[in-house]
Parts: sequence; C-alpha cells; structure tokens
Amino acid sequence: MSASLPPSLRLAQAVGIMTSAFLSGGVLAVSYGFVPSMSQAPNTLLVREWQTTYGRGVAAAPALAIISTFSFAWLSYSLSFTLNHHKAEIFALAAIATGSIVPFTIIFMTGVNGKLYNKVKVSKHLGRHEEIDESKDKKGENSQALLDRWAILNFTRGLLPFAGASLGFYASMA
Repeated sequence: MSASLPPSLRLAQAVGIMTSAFLSGGVLAVSYGFVPSMSQAPNTLLVREWQTTYGRGVAAAPALAIISTFSFAWLSYSLSFTLNHHKAEIFALAAIATGSIVPFTIIFMTGVNGKLYNKVKVSKHLGRHEEIDESKDKKGENSQALLDRWAILNFTRGLLPFAGASLGFYASMA
C-alpha cells in the first residue's frame, strides 16, 4: 500500500481487499467443497442442506459485498482528483467487479434458486428417510442436476469479488 496515502485511505484499501477476498473465498468454497461432498446424499437431505448453506451465505454475503464495493468506490472517488487518478480507475473497476455479484445473482441464479426452493418445500412434507419423487421431472430438473448447475453459477459468481480483490490489490501496490 502506498505510504503517501492518508491512513483513512489505507484502511479503505485493506477493508476493500480483505472483504472481497473473504467473500470470494466463501462463495468458491461452497461450490468446490460443499456441493461435491453432498453429491452422494439422498435428494431430500441434499436440498435441505443446500437451503441451510444458502441461507448462511445470504446472511453474510450482501454485507461483505456492500462493504467492499463502497470501500473501493470511496477510494476511486477520493483518488480521482489527485495525481493518483490512474489508481482511481482501477479501484472503480474493483468496485464494479465486486458489486456485480448482486446483479449476477439476480439475473443468472434466480431461476435455479427458485427450483431448488421448490424442492425444499416438497422435502418439508416428507419424513427423514423419504425421497423426493423426481420421476416426473424434466431432464436436468432433478435435485442433483439443479445443485450441479447452481454450483457452476455460484463458482462463476465467486470469481467476481476475486477479480475485485485482485484489482484492489494491484491498485494498492501500483
């Protein structure tokens, strides 16, 4: 981090980089670790565990995305009127990359999330050892296929704050 920046901007650099990196790591770990480990579970357990994991992500991820995005945006604004305006542009890109996790989720993941939530609703009416009847589901609409599709989209989504953290780190070191 540049020693010529005031402490408030250096703090914003650290907060922006750390929160976007933490967000990215959490999102990517779910796709890389959770989904493959659940592939052998019965479909009822699979969708219930997805709901629990997704719920935890929903509780934390938006705040991390907002904190990181605003940190990078503030850096961009603060530096845009100085000789560091080239860094301002990179911090703006970091803010856009990290903040784009929200529209990505809405545009690309709402459909599969809704289908998985429908499976969760069905599972709530079943006993512990009963399976969701997926014999009439269209191809690619069973619980495992939906979770696999969700994992790919989620992994892609996790790359957005990773790009933000990388850009923020690059701008801080430039």
